[in-house]
Amino acid sequence: MEDWGTVLMPGGVRDLLPGEARQKRELENSLLKLFRSWGYQEVVTPTFEFYEVLAPALEEMLHEQLYRFIDEEGRVIVLRPDMTTPIARLVSTRLRTEDFPLRFCYVANVFRRENHAGKQREFYQAGVELIGAAGAEADAEILGLMGEAFRLAGIKDFQITIGQVEVLKGLLEGCGFGNEEQEKAKTILNKKDFVAWEKLISDHRFSGEQREVLENLPHLQGGIEILDQVEGFLQSEDALAGLSRLRFVWEILTDYGLEDHVSFDLGFLRGLGYYTGIIFEGYAPGVGYPLCGGGRYDRLLEKFGFSCPATGFAINIERFLLAMKEEKIQVTPAMRVADYFIVGENFGEVAKKARQLREQGFVVEIEVSGRSPEEAVAYAAKKGVPHILVM
Repeated sequence: MEDWGTVLMPGGVRDLLPGEARQKRELENSLLKLFRSWGYQEVVTPTFEFYEVLAPALEEMLHEQLYRFIDEEGRVIVLRPDMTTPIARLVSTRLRTEDFPLRFCYVANVFRRENHAGKQREFYQAGVELIGAAGAEADAEILGLMGEAFRLAGIKDFQITIGQVEVLKGLLEGCGFGNEEQEKAKTILNKKDFVAWEKLISDHRFSGEQREVLENLPHLQGGIEILDQVEGFLQSEDALAGLSRLRFVWEILTDYGLEDHVSFDLGFLRGLGYYTGIIFEGYAPGVGYPLCGGGRYDRLLEKFGFSCPATGFAINIERFLLAMKEEKIQVTPAMRVADYFIVGENFGEVAKKARQLREQGFVVEIEVSGRSPEEAVAYAAKKGVPHILVM
């Protein structure tokens, strides 16, 4: 028999029942409290915006995944596909005269029309953006805060994978790749299509050293020692500076106690094309997808006419909850039972007593369904309410 609750909804979205909704909200509130303790202030942006405003800042992949519609004036409106771009728009258009850096956090839903079977199309996210700070200290702060988010949730065996856009570009340049070939190589690496990667290498003539670097590139993963392996192959100042920033970030992350949770992957790319420096994703056992991710996007705000460096990350709330479930962590009881259930003939007295108890912090339900006292008591007992008052 078909589940009509599913049949009546579009693909990629779902209902959250009371227990799930409560767990989601508790986690979101805990994350917001954590973000605020680091100096981040919450902002809220519209669920939908003008396509023409966001379009210049969105990469091609997101253009294909937008939910679009036409308003009554004939302008194209889109549901936000992420939160970083709207916050970049907000800062660029309304806050450019503020004292920087700015620290913002959010909890929001975003929408992407992904066509793969079983893919979500509405995502719940919590995240932070640190805008106006160009140094590696800012990148380290963002990564440190992401590590604290894992710890807050009780996810112990998390792992953060770090890459660097400029270092990867430098490695490809060192092998003789032009701009067009670099984009092709990045696309293959992003898809982790190792067959296509081997073909790309075989279709070109490389020196022995270049071929060795390219063959190992998808597997250049590990600790701080990985950075030493590639340093001699980098020639551009940007790539060498990127490598130096990674070392600096590593030192600070050891101060945060994250050295056992961090690894480098120099062939790693994130799908969003606006990243310009460090990039990263967070993983946990039992979940086959990244739970969170982010990076530096120093040129995104330029799309809105304001040049300003920035870095940040976003957490997928549902994946965080799944990881917590895998580790048998529960934010709160799935459904909170009332502390008191009150039934009585004088509704005014019942309501007055309920108010007194609620003011003391108790959860109180009262009988409003017209049942007999016996039926109401049986109902409350079945729910497991510990205190039943008959007035």
